[in-house]
Amino acid sequence: MRSLVLVLAVAACTPHWKGTPHDQLFQREPIVELVKQPMSRSPSDWWDRGTQTLVRPLGRALSPGRWLARAIGGRAAQDVNAFGQVPDSEWYENRIARRPFTANDAFLGAARSTGPATGVLRVISGKLNGASPGFVVRDIAGVTWYLKFDPPASPELSTSAETITSRLLWLAGYHVTEVFAVDIEPKRFVLDANARTKDGHSGKRQMLQEDLDALVSPLNTDAGGRVRVLASREPDGIVLGPFDYGGVATDDPNDRIPHEHRRSLRGLWVFSAWLNNTDTRNQNSLDVWRPVSDDGRGIVRHYLLDFGNSLGATGTREKTAGEGYQYVVDWGQMLSNLFSFGLRYPPRFTRSPYRSVGLFEAKLFDPDDWSPEFRNPAFDEATRDDTFWACSVLARIQPDHVRAAVTAGRYHEDGATTYVIETLLERRRKLLNYGFAGYLEVDQPRVRASLLLLDDLRALGGLPSLGPIHWRVRWNHTRGRDRDLATGTLTPSTPATPTPTSTGELPEATAAIITELEIDLASALAAAKQLDGFADDPFLTVELERHGVDVAVHLRVAGDRLIPVALER
Repeated sequence: MRSLVLVLAVAACTPHWKGTPHDQLFQREPIVELVKQPMSRSPSDWWDRGTQTLVRPLGRALSPGRWLARAIGGRAAQDVNAFGQVPDSEWYENRIARRPFTANDAFLGAARSTGPATGVLRVISGKLNGASPGFVVRDIAGVTWYLKFDPPASPELSTSAETITSRLLWLAGYHVTEVFAVDIEPKRFVLDANARTKDGHSGKRQMLQEDLDALVSPLNTDAGGRVRVLASREPDGIVLGPFDYGGVATDDPNDRIPHEHRRSLRGLWVFSAWLNNTDTRNQNSLDVWRPVSDDGRGIVRHYLLDFGNSLGATGTREKTAGEGYQYVVDWGQMLSNLFSFGLRYPPRFTRSPYRSVGLFEAKLFDPDDWSPEFRNPAFDEATRDDTFWACSVLARIQPDHVRAAVTAGRYHEDGATTYVIETLLERRRKLLNYGFAGYLEVDQPRVRASLLLLDDLRALGGLPSLGPIHWRVRWNHTRGRDRDLATGTLTPSTPATPTPTSTGELPEATAAIITELEIDLASALAAAKQLDGFADDPFLTVELERHGVDVAVHLRVAGDRLIPVALER
């Protein structure tokens, strides 16, 4: 009995990461191919609005568990591996986080075509969801496209914003549909005999030619008589309906993690704040059943869509000054206004210098003060670790990527493209400083020969170095005293500050900087192999520290091979 207790005590002292060593930074969530297609769903958008505006804020305010969780830093996300990374899944795919992407990749985003095929576009339905006017067409290749238009008073406002946002979210790793800002001659629109549209009483009726004319006639046309259109391709598969940012779908066995506890969805707030995408409700998401085998089995993929409320746009107009800084029903703001007798006048109430961009700025932007229009369950659960992860992805999106994505938005107003690029880069800088505060900004450990390599996130993000990083290597001895094997210091590089050109614009590229930190573990490994007992407990820990903030990288030694198995902050 005494031996059993000793064995259990030793096992309890063994770090969990020693039990399942692996050498994959990015795993994939296990999937089950479904035999049965889940049910389609069309939840009430008004019910969701009411829940997020009234019910959830009251429930959170009265829940002792919420206050306790907040006091201890929040509940840990569940879709996280031993390195703090989010595995690939039908929710999220590591793109820029895994490998470099070119500016052309950012320009294309999810696009794998060039937009609707030339020729007739057969109108098969009025657009039944969303605030922006539009309709659904099928091109001569049989591909279905959802078309939306800019508000007549604000040409290019929403179509550009949605095109840009879609590409940058795709680069960050989210699943989005193909979208294009294109110019189309109205004569290409031909009404299908079976087209349907809303009847004004929550039902549908036959769509008539006058319905189509009423949608197209108010639109702005260019010199060639073409109208500006946002074309969104219907994803392959069967559309099920929106997902919920909280809970799980009970008819999908792959949906095992409550959505509000997914780091990929929690961290989405960082990208929403960056792009000022204030409409992150359930309604702007989409689940699609995708067959993956010949016998009809499939899986559900989760998409983000409808980004017409990003940058300075909403679906029907330019943003107002408060959007992006307060909820539609903001109890804290209302109380503040009540006790200040309405005399408090926030300095952020400014005007946009560009009609096609709307109210989108970086000077007053404060990440800690940003909010969507409606509360989002996943955003509410976001911890500092979730924010750090999202900022580690954002740091990898480089200025050239931003320039390419904004170019895809096809602004024609003089100065609009440059303004949006500069605004996005400044908001990015502020978010990175906010998300990295209190952290040692390194991640993704990997090994080449005897070198431990880590990404320097500050350098990737174009932020100045905060000084040298001190490191030490020790034998991580579970049943005995650790042994220090080597020490050293790293000196990260500081990106050069780009000098504006004579026109005030930043140059297209700056001097190359070192974004990879290297630690040579050869001497530490040789010393470790001389230690008694190391063969039975072959783990090294590399501790990095700067200004009292540290990171531990754990490695398993397999012969002459070093395998990263975990990273702890």
